[in-house]
Amino acid sequence: MLSYLTRRFSHFTVRRAPLIVIAFAVIAIGIFQAAPRWNEVAYDGDFDYLPPGTNSAVAARVMDAAFQQDRARSQIVLVLSTDQQELSDIDLLVGDDLLRRLYHRLSEACYRRALSLGYQGGPIDSAPQETHKWLRRSLSTLDRCINIDKRFYERFIDYLPDQAPTLTEPRMAIAYYDRSQLLSTAPMEDRSPDQDLQDALTLVPSIDQTLQPIEQRKVAAWDSLLDILSWDESVLGSQLSKPGAQLAVLQLESELAATGNVATLTEVHQIVNDVRKYSVQRIANVSGEPVNTVIAVTGSAAVGGETLIASRDAIRYTESITVIMILLILIMVYRAPLLVAIPMLSIGFAVIIATSLVALLAQLSEQQVIPWLDMRVFTTSRIFIIVILFGAGTDYCLFLISRLREEASQAPWVVACRRALIGVTSALMGSAMTTIVGLGMLWFADFGKYHYTGPIIAICLLVGLIVSLTLVPALLTVLGPIVFWPNKIDPTDQHSRSRLTGIRADGVPARRNNLWSWIALKVTRRPGWTLFLGILALLPPSYYGAQNERAVTYDLTSELDESAPSRRGTKLLQQHFDIGEINPVTVLMVRPEDHPREELRKEVQQLTKLLYQQSGVVAVRNANDPLGDFPPDRGMGLLNADSWRRMALQKHRVAQDYFFSNTQEYQNRLVRMDLIMDGNPFEIKTQQQVVAIHQTLLDVTNSEQSKWSESEVYLFGTTPSIIDLRSVTIKDNQRIKIAVVLAVFLVLLIVIRRFMLCAYLIFTVLLSYYATLGITAAFFGWIYGDDFVGLDWKLPLFLFVILVAVGQDYNVYLVTRIVEEQRQRGWLAALRHALSRTGGIITACGVVMAATFFSMTASAWLPPTLEALGFPSSQTLGLRGIVELGFALGLGVLIDTFYVRTVLVPSFVSLMGKFRAKRPARR
Repeated sequence: MLSYLTRRFSHFTVRRAPLIVIAFAVIAIGIFQAAPRWNEVAYDGDFDYLPPGTNSAVAARVMDAAFQQDRARSQIVLVLSTDQQELSDIDLLVGDDLLRRLYHRLSEACYRRALSLGYQGGPIDSAPQETHKWLRRSLSTLDRCINIDKRFYERFIDYLPDQAPTLTEPRMAIAYYDRSQLLSTAPMEDRSPDQDLQDALTLVPSIDQTLQPIEQRKVAAWDSLLDILSWDESVLGSQLSKPGAQLAVLQLESELAATGNVATLTEVHQIVNDVRKYSVQRIANVSGEPVNTVIAVTGSAAVGGETLIASRDAIRYTESITVIMILLILIMVYRAPLLVAIPMLSIGFAVIIATSLVALLAQLSEQQVIPWLDMRVFTTSRIFIIVILFGAGTDYCLFLISRLREEASQAPWVVACRRALIGVTSALMGSAMTTIVGLGMLWFADFGKYHYTGPIIAICLLVGLIVSLTLVPALLTVLGPIVFWPNKIDPTDQHSRSRLTGIRADGVPARRNNLWSWIALKVTRRPGWTLFLGILALLPPSYYGAQNERAVTYDLTSELDESAPSRRGTKLLQQHFDIGEINPVTVLMVRPEDHPREELRKEVQQLTKLLYQQSGVVAVRNANDPLGDFPPDRGMGLLNADSWRRMALQKHRVAQDYFFSNTQEYQNRLVRMDLIMDGNPFEIKTQQQVVAIHQTLLDVTNSEQSKWSESEVYLFGTTPSIIDLRSVTIKDNQRIKIAVVLAVFLVLLIVIRRFMLCAYLIFTVLLSYYATLGITAAFFGWIYGDDFVGLDWKLPLFLFVILVAVGQDYNVYLVTRIVEEQRQRGWLAALRHALSRTGGIITACGVVMAATFFSMTASAWLPPTLEALGFPSSQTLGLRGIVELGFALGLGVLIDTFYVRTVLVPSFVSLMGKFRAKRPARR
């Protein structure tokens, strides 16, 4: 039945070749126009895709419900420091220049937020509660901005450059103008906008004609900004200042990996650059001495934004290098323009159709047009799609063209095209299905990024397979034998051939007297020893790989290259501050019933004493002690200065509505506390301490004697999210590995129909997986040195799934050819003939696939290489996870191509043949 369908399909494809070519052109143009662009529907981040039932996911929903409009989800931290023990007056001057610009941006963001909530004008004190807060914050921030601006100008007057004033230099004229506009729109009884407008016109006379109102300005990059906490705060300043360094913390509403953070981060860097050019360089020029003030940018949103930028760069370099590598390989293999153009054109169609189709489905899913459709695409998913489509698509084309050349030497062109398609369809479908089904098994993962990414790539690969079985033979049929020009179809031709692939310049696999005939002969003469020594050689790296399979890092900052600004900023921050201070663990205690707030405060005090007893806890921030400065054992009298400071902190805007929720659902029920841990939030030790704290709190809620009995406990923050991520992905790894192995094994059984051989093929790819993992871990441990904290946590699973699935392609190609040859000759002759005839083409395919995977490493080596050669190259951020995975996949494919398929598989098949030959026939 399958054979009949294959023949019918091949007949139709060849007979309707012109129609198929036209249809694909129409489909590609139509779907490209209809589909959104990839970056319009792509998501990112990791924590957002944890299962909804995990502790941190539930905590995030509670936080959203309890603190709605004013919850910071990420932050950008600016570190101002010097190499001296104390900050000098010049350092403080530079800091004022930075703060006045930042506070003005905050005032714009707060006013725009009030407008987005429905504010249309009227007195501030009469505005609805939801807008009143933002109008007040906008006004108070402008007041702060102008006060800092005055102080800056007094300090900077001796360094003033001789240039026309602007909106922000030397004075913040825009701040005076904005305050006048705000007071005109939202008047206050005791304040007039007239003097501010006059001051703004004095500074920049044309400001009233040239400056747009706030609501019309293109400042959307700042819309996620909620607040700024800085060293200039009268109450909080001591927490954000240390000898030699000060902090300004920009609190953002967006998640750390939100795509909008790229624009926000770009704007922050622009402000920092403006400060360096205006203040730092001007002071250095006038004084004649270098200014040692350093301004660094870090924080979770900075790391997330730079990770997105690095992903974008990785995609750009990967796509370019992939196309170049495929083009060069095809030129070296065929040296025929049309045989190069047909695969490139066909794969181009496949990429356009596949990516547009997936983007369109993701959009329909997001808009809930199709109720049962659930699909997401990610920024980095495109990298996998590009490399696998180009690699697999080129492989399919190579096999089809190689088989066509064999058939064309014996039959007319149209007949040869039909026979070639019949001959390779089963093998191509079988090999493709191992990859499609293997990647599809990721659908059963709990972690959302695994759950969506695998099926997305499988869909795209299915599109690539369809294109290879329809458009490619259609193009070959339409163009005719001219595709081999300048070579001719002549089976007796002795053109030069590649020693690597065994393919002649015209695409003909070399005859028996080639390298692969020699290898086939050697491998099959002593198959037992070949098999034993072959497996033995892979055991040491496989053992090392198995030992390091779980020794991966979940450190988000280590994903970026050392040169990334956020990593440099983190290192600078750690020199002066505790990293735990900006990465607290948030504890949410939710009582089953309402309690008076004062009673809750007393109960929090008792709970705080318990938390201070836990290992790793440095401070506990709560409603009674907003900064965690006053542990329970620190006694204070009524007249103590610190006692009055604590009372001021409790009334500060940071403490208001922060530790208690004012929403109807959680009012007088929810208590929030922030724990400052003494370790790095990504370290295993810190995670173990947080797990222990969570268990302690659960024990408290399970105790009938406790006032917190039957309360709900949630932990939120970087460390709890990492704990959940590690737990979920470890379980996914175990489940998906089993599913992939079983699924691929079943596909092999259907295609090959030999149980022992299928089981052995699975064993070989598992062996090559662990060997690849071991070599990769050793290689990057050597490359990174002391900076190596482990391979990226996503690498083992993606490497396993792709290598087990893709690695079987070449085994399927070889084994199906052996089965085909056994119909005409004995098992040994069939094995040698199949290995000889497919060796070159399979090697070429393996090199193509490895090259496309290695292109994922381009962002690490291409920019410095271009710079070393004297070519201009834009600075790029390396994404270590992508580089490591690209290296591992490329290495794994090479091991499968040159070792597993060349040594381990033929030797086992040879042993099976000998065993069957010696086994007495059944009567």
